[in-house]
Amino acid sequence: LPTLLQNIGNSGQEVDAVNGKEADRQCNSDRLEDPSDSAPSRNESIIDIGDLGHGLVGLEPHRLSLVAPTERPTEIGEPCEKSEKSTEVGDELIIDIDRLIAEHIASSSSVSESGSTQPIDLSKVEVSTERSEQAKQEGDADAALAAPASVEIVADVSAPTEAKAQAADVDKTKAPSGRRKAGDKFPLGLARFCASLHVVVGHLYAKGVTPSVYFFGWGFTWVPWFFMLSGFVLFTAHLRRPKQEGILEYVMRRSVSIYPLYAFSLLPAVVMAKFADKVPSISVLVAQSFLVQAWCPSWTEHALQSHCWFLSAMVVYWLLFRPLSRCLQNFNLPATLVSMLALFSLPWLVVLVPTIVDESVTWYKEHSWGETGSWLDLAVVALKFHPGCYLHVFVLGMLLAKLRLLLDARAKVSARPCMYCFPMEFLAPLGYLGLALVFFLPSLQPLAFKLSARLSVLLPFQAAVLLGLAGLPSMPISRVADLASRLNFLENYSYAVYVFQFICYNLWPASGQVSLPLFLLFCVSVAVIMATLVQKHVQNWWGKHPRARIGVPFVLSALLVGVALLPNFEQNPDLPASVQYDARFMDVRVQIADVEGSSEMGRLMNPSFAVQNDQVVIVARRHLMDESRHNGWYNGSAAVVVDQTWHSQILMGSAPLDMEAWNRWPAGGAAPFSAELTPWYWLVNEDRHHWSHLCVQETYDETNNTLLRHVVTGPEDAKIFTYQGNTTVAFSSLPPLGEEGCAAGEQVTQMYIASDVHIEGTADDVGHRLECGETDIPEKNWIPFVHGDELHFIYQPVPHDVVMAHPDGSCKQAYSTNFAPLLRLKRTYPKLVIRGSGQAIFISDTEATPSLPKPHYLAMMHMKENEKSETYAHFAYRFSANPPFNILQVSSQLPLLTAAPMEKAGAAFAFVSGLSVVNRTVAISYGAGDRDSRALVMTLDRLDEFFDMNASGISASLSSI
Repeated sequence: LPTLLQNIGNSGQEVDAVNGKEADRQCNSDRLEDPSDSAPSRNESIIDIGDLGHGLVGLEPHRLSLVAPTERPTEIGEPCEKSEKSTEVGDELIIDIDRLIAEHIASSSSVSESGSTQPIDLSKVEVSTERSEQAKQEGDADAALAAPASVEIVADVSAPTEAKAQAADVDKTKAPSGRRKAGDKFPLGLARFCASLHVVVGHLYAKGVTPSVYFFGWGFTWVPWFFMLSGFVLFTAHLRRPKQEGILEYVMRRSVSIYPLYAFSLLPAVVMAKFADKVPSISVLVAQSFLVQAWCPSWTEHALQSHCWFLSAMVVYWLLFRPLSRCLQNFNLPATLVSMLALFSLPWLVVLVPTIVDESVTWYKEHSWGETGSWLDLAVVALKFHPGCYLHVFVLGMLLAKLRLLLDARAKVSARPCMYCFPMEFLAPLGYLGLALVFFLPSLQPLAFKLSARLSVLLPFQAAVLLGLAGLPSMPISRVADLASRLNFLENYSYAVYVFQFICYNLWPASGQVSLPLFLLFCVSVAVIMATLVQKHVQNWWGKHPRARIGVPFVLSALLVGVALLPNFEQNPDLPASVQYDARFMDVRVQIADVEGSSEMGRLMNPSFAVQNDQVVIVARRHLMDESRHNGWYNGSAAVVVDQTWHSQILMGSAPLDMEAWNRWPAGGAAPFSAELTPWYWLVNEDRHHWSHLCVQETYDETNNTLLRHVVTGPEDAKIFTYQGNTTVAFSSLPPLGEEGCAAGEQVTQMYIASDVHIEGTADDVGHRLECGETDIPEKNWIPFVHGDELHFIYQPVPHDVVMAHPDGSCKQAYSTNFAPLLRLKRTYPKLVIRGSGQAIFISDTEATPSLPKPHYLAMMHMKENEKSETYAHFAYRFSANPPFNILQVSSQLPLLTAAPMEKAGAAFAFVSGLSVVNRTVAISYGAGDRDSRALVMTLDRLDEFFDMNASGISASLSSI
């Protein structure tokens, strides 16, 4: 053996050249090409193993792994630096000793007639640069580690024909069937690639940009399979050749497989987010730079590249891998099987626990993406993304690796090994068949599948796929796996496909429905480019600089935070900051900002403000709409479920008011205030529960078997005013869910009031429903006003119904009158919708209102062609200062700037949300589209000119809409 080692260490330059070539390939790639692409080389050294062979005949028929002499010890995944006097650093020499000995004995029985030993000429020994399959498979779910090349020396001794025949009998590389043995070369490249594509299609399906194919909606179930796959290949490698290294050392070595490409992808992602003004908070950016974004539920759904949360989970599993390995490596077959059965059962707890406590198994549906305002939200996010909720899947992969070796050991000593290899032929096909049945047959949809299938009740099928493709090491590879191995090169691109899918979607030129074949072709092409031009080089640098890579997360954090802190691009470049109509009249953007930073959670719209002494108090609505699609149920039958979610939240704040600037505002002066607004998190319902998880409006479309769910996450369209010296807010909202849920037919918008509001959030504010409205039809756009010490609301303009209300929500109808021009217009256009807007303000300035020289109330109304129309025409109107508060005048249409919606195609619109009058300056606040907070500012006398018309003129103006 020492002679053998010495000769291997002093082998010729051609072996060095082969090692160098293969190491170069390894250092620049996380996958090697097919070993057959490397031409064999010859070694001219001669090793006499005659006597040595007799001493080794009784050895186990395994390959002997020897590490070549090196100038310094290195780790797998570290840089490969060339040396003229040695093989590549860290290279591994794998010598088929059994075959060398057997062929030597077969050719000469180890001793010639003269009694001397027969040497083996290593010039006829094939040197194959096949990479260690164990190292090659020691990868992650989507990306294998860059592992050092190995040199495999297999003797090819010139001997008599009969000796060669005997040597062939002891060749262990192929099974009697003619197919190679499974070994540890896992043909998982095609499976990984297809799983990644299904995940991509699933995300597109959820966005509603693909056809409604039931199969598409199951893409999310493959992410847990990647966890299982990682545990399987890592533990297989550990059981074969355990390495002595620390936990952090192990994590850093493994990070070369995932972190470089992930970090690179964040750079274009943050630039795109900056242009869209959707950069996450600094805490989230820093967290994801260190791959910990999945550890805290309040970060996960807000991160850049949020679908890469699973990489954050992998870090946890790597930290736990060494302790877990020590626990599992000595398991016998019964312990392994029992443990696997327990882990297969674990995901069903998400079904059993709600059933036991008499809750709906689909309780998680109350959560909307990005919402973290309640314990339910945090629990759902944790179950979907937290590493602790998928640890059992990773451990299951490790147990599967242990089971594979235990079964293989039994197969070796079994008199009927076909009992073990025959089931392997069908295991992967049966696993895929089980998955296909679930993916294509709605009747087989598991209970609470959005959580249970994610955690995952499909683990038995996915484990069968993994074990069936891997096979038993000493048994023949299955036919399916043998065919799949021919496309193993696809594993080089599966990770890049996954990482860059949303970047590709953001770059995709078309909106709405995408051509799925073209998009997948585009996504795969980008992945190939990234893997070839970026991934190899970035991973190569990462491996060569073990110390410098420690600082990469800090540098990445600085880059991401630096981009986040850059001045924002103009949010609405299609809308001017201000428009000066004349010296008394202008349109201007309101100077308010979200204290939470970017518009990642939505844009501010529909502001309303009230002046209180030298302060202005402001409320606005933060709005973001998204649409997702998934498979579900309706009335006991499978259906496509489309969730149209309005992320809505009221924000409020106050700021000092520059009264001189306020008076000059209509003439184009500087803004009289600038305020930062805070979400109204301290708003609670009458049960003292946070104002979230509201009733959901559902509409079923039989023509395409689709259930449309309109989900609103919070209150909408607040109007702020002062009542009895206290700040009061009226707002509309869907009813909060009670313990009994929402009554049938009552999932409609209602009007609410909160009095004595704490702008700074020093105490809870309780919202009360205004009880005089109907509960089965939408109630919204009531106009509040104060007369004397009484609070009133205009319920609707036609007829002009006025109700008297109290802060506890109790109210009653007080007055009802008609305005003839509006009544005639309504009769002419019966589908015309006329509703109120903003607040009503008492006006007593005869000099500034010559067209109505007496005290009166000023209010706003809007009209639209029918209930489905999304465009509005706005008008000011005046009603009498005393009961019955009848309408006196209606203005011509107000010239508001309109804007198209952000999240969907639609006509441009504007919506008046507030009215404030101080010192003859009128500010009509409104939202342009769903994305810009603006105000129409004019003097009171300039507004009066909009009322200079007769009754017939009113009718003509209104009919123009």
